[in-house]
Amino acid sequence: MKQKKSVLSSFSTRQKLTLMSALIILPFLVLTGIVIYELNRLAASYDLIVKNITNANEYNIVFKEKMDSVMYQMVARSLEKTEVEEELSMTNPDELIDSAASDFTRIVDLTTSVEAKSRIKSILKLLGTLKKRTNEINNTVKMSGQYDDNMLRLDTDIRIITELIQERISEYIYYESSTMETMRQDIDRQKTILINLTLLIVLVLLGTSVLFTVTISRSITAPIDELCLATDEVAHGNFAVRTNIESSSELIQLGNSLNSMAAQLGGLVENIKREQINSRNLELRLLQAQINPHFLYNTLDNIVWLSEDDRKEEVASIVTSLSRFFRTTLSGGRDFIRIRDELSHVEAYLEIQQFRYRDILDYRIDVPKTYLEYAIIKMTLQPIVENALYHGLKNKRGKGEIRIGISERLLRYTKDQDIFKGVGFEAAGENALVTIDPDTVEQLVLFVEDDGIGMKPEELSRIQRIADGKEKPSIDNKGFGISNVAERLKLNYGEYGGLKISSVFGEGTRVEIMIPKTFMEADS
Repeated sequence: MKQKKSVLSSFSTRQKLTLMSALIILPFLVLTGIVIYELNRLAASYDLIVKNITNANEYNIVFKEKMDSVMYQMVARSLEKTEVEEELSMTNPDELIDSAASDFTRIVDLTTSVEAKSRIKSILKLLGTLKKRTNEINNTVKMSGQYDDNMLRLDTDIRIITELIQERISEYIYYESSTMETMRQDIDRQKTILINLTLLIVLVLLGTSVLFTVTISRSITAPIDELCLATDEVAHGNFAVRTNIESSSELIQLGNSLNSMAAQLGGLVENIKREQINSRNLELRLLQAQINPHFLYNTLDNIVWLSEDDRKEEVASIVTSLSRFFRTTLSGGRDFIRIRDELSHVEAYLEIQQFRYRDILDYRIDVPKTYLEYAIIKMTLQPIVENALYHGLKNKRGKGEIRIGISERLLRYTKDQDIFKGVGFEAAGENALVTIDPDTVEQLVLFVEDDGIGMKPEELSRIQRIADGKEKPSIDNKGFGISNVAERLKLNYGEYGGLKISSVFGEGTRVEIMIPKTFMEADS
């Protein structure tokens, strides 16, 4: 199954979806921004003219009346500008003129019509003249004999200037209104053009977006369809199917994973067939590893030798230990036993071996009673202790000691990880039930340590690789006991069981056996 490579194949699925969204959204956002900008620009221009006309119209209505009134009161009552404000609560003429000059200065800067602008400039000049005339009246209003002259100035200067200002304001409003009408017509034309252009752009963008969307969608769905077909083939037992996807990195990874899974499944099927053929031989080999014939022969030889020497008490002791050893080895066919029974088994083994190696072997078992009722796979400690004896103590000079102890630790995890998947606690069978708290996992760490010859770093590394399942034992079965224990721990406890080996050459070796802390309930 070969996918044609395209430009989009270099993009990840997330990038393709982002690109598709951008191709749909961004053009419309740009178009919307342009439309909003144009509408706001036209509306702002129109609003500015309306605002200027409204502002100017206020002066057209009230400016002349206020100015004429306040100036008449000044002349008639012989009051200065500040006195009019204080005594009559009327607006100071300077404030009226300055306010008008400020507003019309702003208006002239915002006016685009030439005729309207000239009228505003004329108004500003008249306001300047008006201020001079009000100052002349203000300077003479307190002088005696100036009443008639000031009344004349009021009629010939003030009222004429305010009337001219009112006329110029009216003219400004007229020309600005004409400009507003022209702008309204221009707005109507631009609105029509904008609507037509928007419709055209929308149609182009819509067509382009659909084209790109379909292309990108196919670049995502076509490889997925191929993966679905391949998965269906694998589900029906065709492990030879392979995919060759040229797409995003995620889909390439899925395709490669599917190919790898199909290859592994095919290999597993073949391995199962071979395992069925070899299972009987493997069972016999494990049995030989559990009951070492040399150990049995040596023990029987010791019994014969002690009997001939008429050492009845020692014969009884070694026979009792041998009986305990085989009782635990058989265990009624159970795979899981209590730590109490496992310790009894290994103690019986050590007692028997001490008859033979009394000059080199001491042992000590330090396991508190609180741990004795927890479950362990049978025949876990004995192969480790046997290694400590034959590869540790026998290779050093003088007497050595094997010590067995225990500790515990808490493994932290989240329940979403489904950590109990594949953990074989049910292997205990009907004769013993193993229970576990579904919310916590505590781990027991049993250790077997000796003060024997130890191992060099390269030998330690090889033994640890055997324990981790990364290397097979040698043909002479060296390391087979470690491999056997480690394999059974992994098989029954998954990632929560295993072996950790540490050693210093010339000082000794320590083997830690890690198992989940599971209580062994009473036999049913």
